[in-house]
Amino acid sequence: MPLPRLALLIPIAVAAFLMVGCAAQASPAVVSPTPTSAPIGLLVTVETRGGECPDGACDWTTVIEADGRVHEAAPADSVLGTVPAVVLEGLATEISKADFGALKSRPFTGTCPVAFDGQETIYTFATPSGAERIASCEVEVDPSDPLFVAVSAALATVGR
Repeated sequence: MPLPRLALLIPIAVAAFLMVGCAAQASPAVVSPTPTSAPIGLLVTVETRGGECPDGACDWTTVIEADGRVHEAAPADSVLGTVPAVVLEGLATEISKADFGALKSRPFTGTCPVAFDGQETIYTFATPSGAERIASCEVEVDPSDPLFVAVSAALATVGR
């Protein structure tokens, strides 16, 4: 991973985690800024499945929209919040720079955690050439890769 990209992601991740901490101490009324020209469509979907939960209660799908809105699509549709512009920009940049061929070239070789009450995470990224799907039981996901750091930072801003 090029050092300049990592150097850019560290402040974004720190800002995201600080915002989560501040949000926990803030008043219950949270006002989300509305962008003046909001992009339409989704940016990434993160689906988690499996786990030791009755009736699939551990399964959930979270969607980060291109305008920063974050909502849970399953098991029930609910609004989670809005990703701050700087974090959203970092995520969009990492998606546009991602080499999905290289990311998918490292197959997962272990036993999928769902086989022993663990969870699988499935990421679906929206790109100009179509959806790019990366499932943790099919591909060895490196959580330190800038793309996954950016996704984690964005989700952390809404408490996920």
